[in-house]
Amino acid sequence: MGSVPAPTAEARIASLAQEIDAIYKEVANDERSRKELFNVIQGAMGKVETPMDTIWRMIIGVLTDLVAAGKAKTAKQLAESTGASETLIVRMMRPLTALGIFREVGVSTYESAPISQLLTAPPLIGGYQFMFDLATRSLANMPRFLEKTGFQHVDGPPGPFQDSNATDDLMFPYLMKHPAMMTNFNAFMAGSLETREDWFRKFDAQSIVLDGARADDPDAVLLIDIAGGEGHDVQAFGRAFPDAPGKLVLQDLPPVIANIKQLDAKVVRQPHDMFDEQPFKGARAYYMRNIFHDWPNDRCVDIMKRIAAAMAPGYSKLLIFEWVLVPRDVPLYPALLDVNMMALLNGRERTEDEWRALLAAAGLKAIKFHTHGPAEEGLIEAELA
Repeated sequence: MGSVPAPTAEARIASLAQEIDAIYKEVANDERSRKELFNVIQGAMGKVETPMDTIWRMIIGVLTDLVAAGKAKTAKQLAESTGASETLIVRMMRPLTALGIFREVGVSTYESAPISQLLTAPPLIGGYQFMFDLATRSLANMPRFLEKTGFQHVDGPPGPFQDSNATDDLMFPYLMKHPAMMTNFNAFMAGSLETREDWFRKFDAQSIVLDGARADDPDAVLLIDIAGGEGHDVQAFGRAFPDAPGKLVLQDLPPVIANIKQLDAKVVRQPHDMFDEQPFKGARAYYMRNIFHDWPNDRCVDIMKRIAAAMAPGYSKLLIFEWVLVPRDVPLYPALLDVNMMALLNGRERTEDEWRALLAAAGLKAIKFHTHGPAEEGLIEAELA
């Protein structure tokens, strides 16, 4: 008889989840045992969470002075260097040391830990300042806003963001009027992209884009990254496929393009508003990452129609790298991201059926939904209907 194959990691994780659920049912009414179970789970989280996971889970302040010192400092010293109350520092540091953000090496004496050192990186400082300045305010205000509307669905402005900030502006125009906030947001987004896997490493770019691309026309455009920020994705694609035929183009609003500090010379920079006519006709691929979730349905259709008008039948493709929500049991991260999009941008994450409806309204159709499961972003491959 052959040996029984060892269960896969996925099977063991599923079994562990069932076991935790069963144990919880046994200890739910026994507070001491419940706390023991909680402590075990919390300890396990500390082992499997990456620093970025921890940061997303917790919204906390960062004491950059302590990290910059590179040595232990007392609460009194921190109060002198920051101007904050010594008593306040002691009280705020209690949960931060309990969570492992800082280490308490003596009574009211602290030093930095790996997570606190990571928190001082520009993308994370920018992220937290953005979250506290705008995102948290909109999220905290959302119940009151929804109460005003009789708890109607948010399909467009004015939404929680406009209500909490007393403005008629959408978030991006608002950020453009507040350069410091825009800088924080851009640093945050640039840092988050660096930790996420590129679409062409997750999915088969050869069959999706490269096969069938025109190689006999020096002016042919292979891929346009629309609203691509500072060009992280298109630059990474170009480096991964240095011999691919055709031009690579980055498009975004003029202030974004003007702010780019570093971008490979082979990438063409073009100031462009995605709501305007697409200037490049007949490109092989029009690519957009995490753009449509920023907008309500009608505005998404407007963007798609502009792209569809530039596409070549039977050749051009629209590639959308975003979440494709499953119909049920949506994982926590994309579920919370969906609510965040509603609070900040009057936008949303979408299911496969919702994506198909948007594409159809713009004269497009999905060729394939490329996914690796509900806990990861997917790639939607579309063409003219």
